[in-house]
Amino acid sequence: MPAATATRGDLTRHKEMPGQPAAKPSRTLRVSPPRLRTADGHDRDERRASWLELFLDLVFAGAIGQLAGAFQHHPGLRTLGCFLMLFTPIWWLWVQLTFYADRHESDDGVHRVAFLTAILLCVGLAASAPRALEGSTAAFAVFFASLRVVQLVLYARARRHLPATRALYTRYLIFFGLGGAFWVSSLAVPGAARYAFWAAGLLSDAYGALGMMSQRRRVPLNTSHLGDRFQLFVLIVLGESVARLVSAATERPLSLQLGVVLVAALLTLAAVWRAWLTAADAKALSGPRSIAGFTALNLPIVAGIAAGSAGLHIAILAADGASTIGIGPRAALYGGVSVAMLASAFLPSRKLSRLGRATRVVTALAALGLVFMGAIVLPVYLVPALTGVLVAGMAVESHPRVVAAIRTAASWWNPASRRLGRPTQLSPCADAPDSRA
Repeated sequence: MPAATATRGDLTRHKEMPGQPAAKPSRTLRVSPPRLRTADGHDRDERRASWLELFLDLVFAGAIGQLAGAFQHHPGLRTLGCFLMLFTPIWWLWVQLTFYADRHESDDGVHRVAFLTAILLCVGLAASAPRALEGSTAAFAVFFASLRVVQLVLYARARRHLPATRALYTRYLIFFGLGGAFWVSSLAVPGAARYAFWAAGLLSDAYGALGMMSQRRRVPLNTSHLGDRFQLFVLIVLGESVARLVSAATERPLSLQLGVVLVAALLTLAAVWRAWLTAADAKALSGPRSIAGFTALNLPIVAGIAAGSAGLHIAILAADGASTIGIGPRAALYGGVSVAMLASAFLPSRKLSRLGRATRVVTALAALGLVFMGAIVLPVYLVPALTGVLVAGMAVESHPRVVAAIRTAASWWNPASRRLGRPTQLSPCADAPDSRA
């Protein structure tokens, strides 16, 4: 039946534009000019990720998983630094393709071929990531530059057919093209100096991306669709992380210590996921500034999850041992979770109160302190301690009695309150949700 061939993207688009006649799904690959899906108020439509977008998310999450898996085999502070340097361009490529699809995703043949090409190149990027972590970075740079070419072709095509995008996409083509040139030029530089060229390329990209902040260059984005994409991507990375923990558990004989660390590790990832869900708020993405902040803050969140899962993998392997784990795995585990929690505290959100944000910061600092405690405390005790810190932080954020107790304590320790002999009433808006974008 012809209806059975409709993709998820087809069904979503037909549903969200009831004023237009429904087009019959076609088995042929058609070529048509790109369209701006967010024009004429459609940036407020409810949209979900298409199957092609989901496939892209899976492949990029797989690349991050490969990078985290390579870190597990060569843990160390220097390797952790290389991990972050390699993670950033992978994340940035995904963000750029996600923003493009948010504005222009369609059944056009050129769009589909370009994204399938990007998916194949990302597979190569994922395969080259472990070698890049070991110091052989040439293939990684080649695949990144190739993906950049695909992006530039897409932006140039959209700029040609859509006058409303020309001011912004001209800037993108200039600075993203310059960034790609830095990556190609890095192939002529040996060793660690190559990272300096990569950093210059990423800075050029970041400066170009800030063009969306200008009113005259503004091209609408569908924030509900973006929120859905980020949520799915974080969830897929968490799924990769859970698989990593289970893989570690299968490498050791069953024991009480192993069970304790494994359960604590799973609860830790669940707590980080809940922290993201209770902070991320698509309705708070009311303008380019809040969208840029949301995008930038999700980088340390996803990096923290990936690094933390690699550290948890090593902690599970050391659950039955009589020695602590090294500084590299500790920094990845407790530092990664700490960074993810800290970044979630500053996400643009109307869900988080001021008390909730302050609690997240305290929770993140407490998790960071475990990096140093891990030098003398075994993982079988310290990983559950990390879980306890996260659970306590969530309890303070969400439980009314805990919040009331903190308010009472704060009032009691207020000097003016003690002089009057009674607690000072806090302002009714002291715990009101923060509506800053």
